[in-house]
Amino acid sequence: MANPAKLVLIDGHALVYRAYFALPTDMATSSGELTNAVFGFASMLLNVFRDEQPEYLAVTFDRGLTGRDVAYSEYKANRASMPSDLHIQMERIRELLQVMRIPTYEVEGFEADDVLAALAAQATEEGLDVLIVTGDTDTFQLIGPRVRVMMPRRSFGDTIVYDVTRIRERYGLEPRQLIDYKALIGDTSDNVPGVRGVGDKTATKLMQEYGSLEAIYENLEKISSARFRKALEENRDIAFLSKQLVTITRDVPVELNLEDSRVKPLDREAVVDLFRQLEFRSLVDRLPGAAEPGDATQLSFFFEQERPSGAAPSAEGYQVVDSEEALDAMVADLRQAEAIVVDVESTSVDPMNARLVGIALAAAEGRAYYVPVGHQGDEAARNLPLPLVVEGLKPLFQDPNVLKVAHNANYDLTVLAEHGLEVGSLACDTMIAEWLLNPASRNLGLKALAWSRLGIEMTHIEDLIGSGRKQITMDFVPLDRVVPYACADADMTLRLASLLQDELREKALWPLFADVEMRLVPVVVDMQRAGVKLDVEFLHAMNRQLTARLQELQEQIEAHVGHALNINSTQQLSVALFDEMHLALPWMRRGKSGHYSTAADVLEKLRDKHPVVELILEQRQLAKLKGTYVDALPALVNRRTGRIHTSFNQAGSITGRFSSSSPNLQNIPIKTDVGREIRRAFIAEEGSVLLAADYSQVELRVLAHISGDPDMLAAFARGEDIHAATAAAIYGVPLEEVTPARRRVAKMTNFAISYGVTGYGLADRTGLPPDEAEAFIRSYFEAYPKIKDYIERTRQQAREQGYVETLLGRRRYFPELSTTSRVHQNVREGAYRMAINAPIQGTAADILKVAMVRLWRQLKERGLRSRMILQVHDELVLEVPREELDEVATLVIETMEGAFELDAPLKVDVQVGENWLEMHEYRRKECSATR
Repeated sequence: MANPAKLVLIDGHALVYRAYFALPTDMATSSGELTNAVFGFASMLLNVFRDEQPEYLAVTFDRGLTGRDVAYSEYKANRASMPSDLHIQMERIRELLQVMRIPTYEVEGFEADDVLAALAAQATEEGLDVLIVTGDTDTFQLIGPRVRVMMPRRSFGDTIVYDVTRIRERYGLEPRQLIDYKALIGDTSDNVPGVRGVGDKTATKLMQEYGSLEAIYENLEKISSARFRKALEENRDIAFLSKQLVTITRDVPVELNLEDSRVKPLDREAVVDLFRQLEFRSLVDRLPGAAEPGDATQLSFFFEQERPSGAAPSAEGYQVVDSEEALDAMVADLRQAEAIVVDVESTSVDPMNARLVGIALAAAEGRAYYVPVGHQGDEAARNLPLPLVVEGLKPLFQDPNVLKVAHNANYDLTVLAEHGLEVGSLACDTMIAEWLLNPASRNLGLKALAWSRLGIEMTHIEDLIGSGRKQITMDFVPLDRVVPYACADADMTLRLASLLQDELREKALWPLFADVEMRLVPVVVDMQRAGVKLDVEFLHAMNRQLTARLQELQEQIEAHVGHALNINSTQQLSVALFDEMHLALPWMRRGKSGHYSTAADVLEKLRDKHPVVELILEQRQLAKLKGTYVDALPALVNRRTGRIHTSFNQAGSITGRFSSSSPNLQNIPIKTDVGREIRRAFIAEEGSVLLAADYSQVELRVLAHISGDPDMLAAFARGEDIHAATAAAIYGVPLEEVTPARRRVAKMTNFAISYGVTGYGLADRTGLPPDEAEAFIRSYFEAYPKIKDYIERTRQQAREQGYVETLLGRRRYFPELSTTSRVHQNVREGAYRMAINAPIQGTAADILKVAMVRLWRQLKERGLRSRMILQVHDELVLEVPREELDEVATLVIETMEGAFELDAPLKVDVQVGENWLEMHEYRRKECSATR
């Protein structure tokens, strides 16, 4: 007997909300259109098509007030209105459903789950099986022999399907009993009151014993616990009102149209076009193939994996170079080119540990070469010896008349340099070019850009090497598959370069790109290759100390709690602190799990309630420090070099600053004594010292310059402590009478203003009452009126142009300020704050990059052995042979202070030491920076 047909019903609003909160809220297209909810919703739809293969599918949405709102005005009153950055995505979600030919059902005055219930009942009467896809556990009451419910887990893409058996396992009840169960315990997420004092365990026990809410009240006298009996007696009306609120009604004026809900052949071209607009390249691979014309079958086409509409690059012009003669001919050909693309294939994403497999080169669209050097197995016979390739390519790579192009050049240049090939004259990195044009984009990969910019779907690396446990490395992939893949990478990079360079010029970004970012790439490559020495023995000793202290803290916390406790379990910790020790504050509310939050910001507010809180906060801090750094750093030491080689990402932030990974040095804690100790592990080689150069108050100097405020400029010109000068100006006292407390508030205000912080925000940072903080900001603007003018001018530019700029022309876009769509006030004000800060922080980042380029060139030209090894925020760290210290310290100061001419002159503080923690101020010689 054939299985019955299946109808999938999707709770649109519930899934949209889950997607919105599960995925990064700043997920956006390169033009700034927010897309996280659309992406999550589309991904779930594709999962349903793939996994469930339904014959019928429909989506329901809420519309208007419901009967529940009328019955109980507080129903869902605690829920905030739809976030504005979700609201503006709803139109795209409906457009997605339209192009995928999926019908929607919504009925005025009814919630989506009411409509679901009515449609599900009609479907089962027609003999269909029903799967409800939702994020709302209320729908569990609809489960029956022919109705199941699919729920996303914490990871949005991971799901669990509930049937009658699974409900019994989870709740110990029948699905129909969950209505009465929820009536007893209430639902904080929907503001359903329930019976105060009755929790999960009691409700379950009562339902198992009596079967229904009505039966419980008919047998109140039989309930042995006087406390629960009293709670039930006092809340009888509330209990039955709660039952009304949580009961999903099936009596909805809606009719299931099976023909409309039948899964229809996909208009693939329309869907791909929408996905291209939304830059959902990763979802295209999961799209079902196009249907054959007139194909009457409904599902077969969903699983024919066809290539998207963009044609794959032709491999006819791609050739393998596997002989010395072919190598010489290729080099001769490429030496005639104005520019060539260089792209490597290797065995690892870590460039310092990667083995070179092959090199792809291109100088004309549709034509590319591939030079194999490290293939394994049967293909090894076609490898050219690496020394031969190095000798043959070195003149080409060093030829200043042949410009070099790459995508993510940092990686390619590092791998090549580690194998003896230095690449000069880098003219274009297409990844950095795209980042400058669209700094908020998360889609900077070559495959993503080929698809979004050129309309071409390329082969993905996973198609060659696989994934998971069965993944292989590129050196074991057959050459006939690697050649078209690698050559296409070079070919597409060349095509992108032409397109992106034109756009950079149109937007006046070319000087920043060519003179700063491109010249910085070899600097970063050298810095990564240099690495930094690590005192592994010190970290091992620190590990032992932390382990012992963590054990002490475990014992002390358990002594306070009174029993064994898994501190890393937030649920166990919540029960101990709030249910057993009763530490909850009046304003605190339980979450959906029924537990109070134990997040750090919550515990900070409980420090004075009980000494156990201080111990828990210390335990968390030390456990994170141990796991993130003390345990992890020794494992990152390169066996070949004996040093740590962190990866620096030029395109790592929207502001222009670097980011770093493996390890992330930007996040090494410096606010606590034990956190600072991590820096002690970073040491100099014997005979050398570490030199740390840090721009002094660079962002405030940039603010003074951009605003042109005469009083702030004068304070910097006099060499005054700018925070003390600010305090003196605001409090109206002489500089020498400024107290440390007043200086502290002035310091926080200086930095808060540069981040666009309001009086409320300043109050939160300083501890001042809100009215005092507001008054302080007013006084600040009276002291520095030009800074207020800068803020207003920047807000206007962001609103009218949709972007702001640094002094070197770097842009940051704010589509939420220039859009005509409705944007929530909080979102808009947050964007304004970022717009105020972007020119300041971005200019500071640009200045440091200029300084790094000039310093690197000077070190090379002077033949010095000193080298840059780390860059963290506004700080640059070099490893310097002792005999070069005076010369290099002077060079660093002159170069960094002369990197850019500001009206508030740049100042650099230099410290020296054998490790990154224990450093002393370098007494500078007379340095006259040329500006």
